[in-house]
Amino acid sequence: MMPKIGCDIVQIDRLQEKDSLAKRILSKNEYQRYQSFAGHRQAEFLAGRFAAREAIVKALPIPLHYSQIEIDPQKEIHYEGYKIQISISHDGNYAMAVALIQKEAA
Repeated sequence: MMPKIGCDIVQIDRLQEKDSLAKRILSKNEYQRYQSFAGHRQAEFLAGRFAAREAIVKALPIPLHYSQIEIDPQKEIHYEGYKIQISISHDGNYAMAVALIQKEAA
């Protein structure tokens, strides 16, 4: 299988009910990190993680529930036989993410 790429962009101010969204999509560790931030940085963190999950869903050929993975751009994610690399960027009121997904060797 050739590597697949997914990308997504989120307008940070458009996120509604941030705490509820964070509880639904973030892993336990991500949620703790989210709670350590305040104000715009908290919203920026959540938007980046949301964009990353959307990017993964766009490229991953199997179903995924958002809270099943933990996003750490410094580490590869291993999920159901796939290796996932993430890059997240922020600029002004936008967060964007790119996911590169490859099938792991058997």
